[in-house]
Amino acid sequence: MTLYWHFAVKTRLFAVLVSLSLWLSGTPELLGQTNSPEGLWLSDGYGLLVRLDDSGLRTYELTSVSCIFRRTAKRTENRGAESAIIFMSGHETIRVIPTDDPNVLRMHTDGTASDIVLRRTSNEPDRCQSTPPNTPQESYAIFWQTFAEQYPFFAIHKTDWHIVDKKFRPQVTAGTKQIELFQILRQMIEPLQDSHTGLEARDINAEFDGWRNDSNHLEENNWKKASSITESKYVHGGLCPYCKGHIQFGIVGSTTGYLRVTTFYDYADVEGYAAEVQCLRKSLDTIFNGAKKSNGLVIDVRLNHGGDDPLGIEIASRLTEKKCLAYAKIARNNTDLDAPPHFTERQPSWVVPSARPGFLNHVPQRRKRPQFSLPRKSSETASGRARMLCYSLFLRQLWRFRLTCSQPCQTILPARRSLGGSSTRRIRAVHLTSRG
Repeated sequence: MTLYWHFAVKTRLFAVLVSLSLWLSGTPELLGQTNSPEGLWLSDGYGLLVRLDDSGLRTYELTSVSCIFRRTAKRTENRGAESAIIFMSGHETIRVIPTDDPNVLRMHTDGTASDIVLRRTSNEPDRCQSTPPNTPQESYAIFWQTFAEQYPFFAIHKTDWHIVDKKFRPQVTAGTKQIELFQILRQMIEPLQDSHTGLEARDINAEFDGWRNDSNHLEENNWKKASSITESKYVHGGLCPYCKGHIQFGIVGSTTGYLRVTTFYDYADVEGYAAEVQCLRKSLDTIFNGAKKSNGLVIDVRLNHGGDDPLGIEIASRLTEKKCLAYAKIARNNTDLDAPPHFTERQPSWVVPSARPGFLNHVPQRRKRPQFSLPRKSSETASGRARMLCYSLFLRQLWRFRLTCSQPCQTILPARRSLGGSSTRRIRAVHLTSRG
């Protein structure tokens, strides 16, 4: 059975991981000054080793005990803004952007909330020279180590990850069955009550989604009832669906527009972020061209499943005349579970006014908490900070898990505008073998 690893570098607001010791393995003084992007690069946060050459890009997931091949991307002939080198991995577009420092690059996957900073290194880590054994013990070890090095919320959840390890590691042996291993891993993370953690094992048809303790939680059928109340009592003439029904628009009263957004993903039949943002832009053009006579606009994201942050910013760009900060994001970049967390330099994400049709009148904000809660897949807060799912990996064939990883250190929405809530990036599954 092949060991698999998967990284979903999704939004929604957190990038918490990595390895200072790895970063220090290649210093600029030793590397020399070269403008060529070819060679080995270590990410600042996220636990990535990246190999660049003329043909493409290869990435590996790193922990202090493992080095797992993640994916390959083919280099294209196109050049993007800021002289970006463009790579394609399936339907994903990856941009590698040079900086003033020849030993620093920025890597961006379309649809994600921020860049990943890459620093040149001269040596491949020793653990990348071999493939980890595909055993229950090794799967457990990588699972525990990944959370230890990358999960940022143990203190918030008052969880001692070392104690969790002492309890469960002895239960995993060479004879541990798949369903038994699944249940052990589930028991490790379920007490976190974090809806952006989870575990999936398709070969044994088992899945676990983290959850948060919420007395106002709505099940899916109650979501539909809540939606129908709005449509039957307040929206006149029904709602017009766009982007596979995830964007809906209608009129409340006589002249107030009502825009419902149920997800920030799955907008197009064609895979890839480019198709989704194109669908959203065309739909917003149609909506706002037809809403020019509206004297108000209600944006309803109460029943939203989350998705890609840039799609939320795309909507916000239609609601302001001034450039404004949406949020700034930081990523954990130390891997010592017992040390105080250390973070990368903050990266701002901006709402830039769009030249396309929009709505610039007053947008009412609902400040009172609704009588029903957001769903498990929506963002939640911890100490006033939103969380974001952005990391997912494969442990075994057809097995993967996910965890929250990074956090916005500042969030500012346009004055007198409201998108409500916040979005979360979805997992984008890519099956990759353990070593390229």
